[in-house]
Amino acid sequence: MKAVQLYGPRKLEVVDIDVPKVEQGWVLVKVELVGICGTDKAFYTGTYKLFKSPLVPGHEVVGKVVEGPKDLLGERVVSEINFSCWSCSYCRSGLYTHCPSKKTLGIDFDGGMAEYFVAPLNVLHRFDDSPEKGIFVEPLAAVLRALSLRPVKPGDRVAVIGTGAIAWLVVQVLKNLYGLDVDVVARRNSIKIQYFKSIANIVYIDEVKESYYDAVFEVSGDPNAIDIAVKIAKPCGVVHLKSTPGSLAQVNSTTAVVKELSIICSRCGTFREFGYAIDVLRKGIVKPILNNIYPLYKAKKAFEESLTGRYFRIALKP
Repeated sequence: MKAVQLYGPRKLEVVDIDVPKVEQGWVLVKVELVGICGTDKAFYTGTYKLFKSPLVPGHEVVGKVVEGPKDLLGERVVSEINFSCWSCSYCRSGLYTHCPSKKTLGIDFDGGMAEYFVAPLNVLHRFDDSPEKGIFVEPLAAVLRALSLRPVKPGDRVAVIGTGAIAWLVVQVLKNLYGLDVDVVARRNSIKIQYFKSIANIVYIDEVKESYYDAVFEVSGDPNAIDIAVKIAKPCGVVHLKSTPGSLAQVNSTTAVVKELSIICSRCGTFREFGYAIDVLRKGIVKPILNNIYPLYKAKKAFEESLTGRYFRIALKP
């Protein structure tokens, strides 16, 4: 099968490799579409060091089951990204996404930027909508995970730092599910500001008020943005961190301590958030933006295009 393999910073090739073998309790999925997310881009640029090399990246993936249980054959599915052991103390206490022996799709286990991928049966969710929506289940579930850990409250003054794909999802969740008015904190030269003007208030970084927001969502991908989040959160406020750029951040921890801030770090959705994300997308409560689809053999061009800052999401199609 054709697959994207990443060997190091900007060392990407589309190669022929064997179709992965299906073990007992696992399923083979024929990929229909896979998104290029922020983590993929961080691996590609080298700011996030590869956990394995070569790696087939991609975990925002949707496809149809071609080998597995009879009742799933031909069904469109999306996959959670954590392949856990289900026997350790973490898994048995409900923390299966933190299993110390887990494998993670597209991170340290070959992902969806290929014609096929394999996953355990228990991480798959049926998805009865288009592949173009299906690639957004995983990132939306990650957004919902943050709010599962620390929900916002009615009347909260909230800010979202960033104008990327995750910011687009966060703003819609806060606005359409929680009924909140949202400020998007952006750079003046951000190309995607125009999209947000219809659903949020735009506040430029050089104008944002300090100690003003009850909740701040840092989703910019900039490791330095956490310091901005700490500055603009009000005393006893909450800072949600979602970015995973792979590099170190610098923050004034004294300010965070003096303000008695709660800093909530969240990673990816569990089966609950996946189910919720599927329902939210099906009902049209959140409407993602997919800007372009490249064939798999143009993966390098697609990655380079995704780094320009002009687009919310670019996807690959085998």
